[in-house]
Amino acid sequence: MLKTCSMPPVDHCAIKINAFLTKLFQKQIMLISRRCRFVLFPDPMGSCHWMRRALEPWLDQPVAKAKGDSARTFFFRGMSPAEAELAFDMTGHAFRSYTRIAIVQNPYRKMAQLYDRIAATDRVWRTRHRLGLPDPNFGRWLHHTRADGTGAGYPHGPRWRRFGAWSADAWCDSRISHIVRADTAKDELDHFFRQIGISPAFACRASDQGVSQLADMSRYNATSTELIRTRYKSDLRLFHTAASDLRLVA
Repeated sequence: MLKTCSMPPVDHCAIKINAFLTKLFQKQIMLISRRCRFVLFPDPMGSCHWMRRALEPWLDQPVAKAKGDSARTFFFRGMSPAEAELAFDMTGHAFRSYTRIAIVQNPYRKMAQLYDRIAATDRVWRTRHRLGLPDPNFGRWLHHTRADGTGAGYPHGPRWRRFGAWSADAWCDSRISHIVRADTAKDELDHFFRQIGISPAFACRASDQGVSQLADMSRYNATSTELIRTRYKSDLRLFHTAASDLRLVA
């Protein structure tokens, strides 16, 4: 007698978590003010989504929820600086005439956080967990990620998996005028916006930073630490200075 092939059970929890993370990623709206001539890119892992609330009065460029989601604008949530420059070109505006700010996270924390998010959402990983098998070894997983290209994802996979693993060099791609560290973003942005004559009321609540604080840093060993040092050398230089380049230049 032939055995019937049943469909695997639907992992409703993973679907909900993935939907939450996708929504969190989509909060990373590229913030554009034509009037004040600045473009601000939140970091792809979502550590500073509180910025939009404060800057809302000066944002005058509509941004669609997803790529191709609106015929009224070429801009969409979570787009990279390279995609943004193309959109500016298509609308007849000079992207590089704007102040272009990118927020970046410490790569040690970012990659630990990214691993945890994948463990919570990836169907294969969650199936292993239900079978009592351990998650993939962090060091081996880290070795197989990239600081550009597909990042920690796969072609046509979630954008947060791809961009979340990118280095600052890959993300900014020589298109950013100022880079700001996520851990000092509030002070750095306060200083910058005062220089151009506006005063956003930045209010970074404890809950806004809760996600980024959950990553377990103890999983790093000598090999994975050295991999981060090598792969994200430029990123780490930013975290070895007293201030981000935005404050030094402004």
